[in-house]
Amino acid sequence: MKHKDIQDVLGGLGLAALGVFAAVYAQRYEFGDLNRMGAGYFPVTLGALLAVLGLMIAVPAFFRSGPAIKVQWKTFALVMASIVAFALTLKVLGLIVATMLSVVLATLADNNTRWKGRLMIAVGVAAITYLVFGLGLSMILPIWPWSP
Repeated sequence: MKHKDIQDVLGGLGLAALGVFAAVYAQRYEFGDLNRMGAGYFPVTLGALLAVLGLMIAVPAFFRSGPAIKVQWKTFALVMASIVAFALTLKVLGLIVATMLSVVLATLADNNTRWKGRLMIAVGVAAITYLVFGLGLSMILPIWPWSP
């Protein structure tokens, strides 16, 4: 066995760590019991379940072989740049334009997508973002660059 299935090992351990964090952090809230659930009951239970499922992914993956990890640095850099661009431009450009810019940056990682497709995806994601956060949740965000 030359290579372990590192992708599943790391993914499973990441899920397990997230589950443990959620379960431990939710201990701050009253747990209650099954008849009268407190605020911490649901997050502790889901966190513990996520930790167990993560281990169920990681442990078998440790004993099987898998491909070596090949990091695609261009993809990583473009996705990180899109997140940073969204964070830096949200207040200046507004939700719609910042979302479109972020999506276009992220889709540059895919060499098979043409510009027409990138723009269609950007418009679609921006529309859904506006519907969810602007209308649905009524969050106070600048929608356009000229919005207050």
